[in-house]
Amino acid sequence: MPNEIIELALNQKSNDDRVPVLLTLADQLLVMIGKYVPDSSSRRAPAVRNHVAEWRSRLRVEPGPDALSAVADQVVADCETLLEKVRIDRADREAELTDLMRVLREVVNTLRGDARKFEAELQRSTTVMESMVEIQDIRELKRQLSREIVTLKQTVARREETDARQCELLSSRVEALQQSLKSARAEAATDPLTSLPNRGALDVALREWIARAARTSTPFTVAMIDLDDFKRINDKHGHQVGDRVIVAASQILAACLEGGDIAARWGGEEFALLFQTGSTARARERLTASLGRISPSYEYDLGGERRFVTFTFSGGVTAWAEGDTPEAMIKRADKALYSAKRAGKKRIETRSRSFLHALVS
Repeated sequence: MPNEIIELALNQKSNDDRVPVLLTLADQLLVMIGKYVPDSSSRRAPAVRNHVAEWRSRLRVEPGPDALSAVADQVVADCETLLEKVRIDRADREAELTDLMRVLREVVNTLRGDARKFEAELQRSTTVMESMVEIQDIRELKRQLSREIVTLKQTVARREETDARQCELLSSRVEALQQSLKSARAEAATDPLTSLPNRGALDVALREWIARAARTSTPFTVAMIDLDDFKRINDKHGHQVGDRVIVAASQILAACLEGGDIAARWGGEEFALLFQTGSTARARERLTASLGRISPSYEYDLGGERRFVTFTFSGGVTAWAEGDTPEAMIKRADKALYSAKRAGKKRIETRSRSFLHALVS
């Protein structure tokens, strides 16, 4: 269906009223794909969401049918690849759940069967013991009683052995499930491209840091980082090189961390950092040093041809102040970042909470 819609749109003249309508429909379909792709199904889902905005932009600005057709083909191919991976991941997850249910069912059935067998053995022994009262010979009574006691001991021992095996099996399964849950949580909190914590993980950490600072009156700093002119890099070198630039930037930022600091991918070409230091000057100094560690150019190969890409970033830093909320700190760091952009980029600016704001908050 998406192929047909896009092809129809591209085959119309530019002045045909149907073109904007069909392009709008394609645009909304992209929005739906980005919105509803399951996070738990594919680690590539966040990357697809990042690309949806770029796809939508290119569909709106490409000048002619040929260019639009190329963009549309690429978008459809990427979406089909993602949806196929989602289907495979979902099938794998269903298989795992089916296997788990099978094991649990086997355990329950085994326990039920063992319980019935154990109950039957006890019932048999009870019947035998009841009949012993009719035995007049004391020696024969002792012999039968001894045999039944041995049988009962063996039955109990077998039951304990069976229970131990089932307990071991269940413990193993529970441990595997706990490890799987731990891995799933770690994956859900990790950006798949850079392996840094993602925005959700940073949000949780920031709230924890603010709560701790409020208890101990120990300030810390937040930095927002944005790659400069990243759209130009994507347009000139392509998204694959753009992704490698993001990875390189993440490694450079991670290298400036000290014990307990956190660097996370905020989204797209943006990063957020939490520094244990309460000094904005110190945080700015460390980020400025990171800027100095960026190579003048990075080489890559394209079909045997050597090419070079350069990048820089700008940043804004702010320190926690009593009464701050996560939203307030991010907003203040963002304002410092915008100041760095306006001042020429490739620089780090700081911003403190205003005296007036401190009085009224």
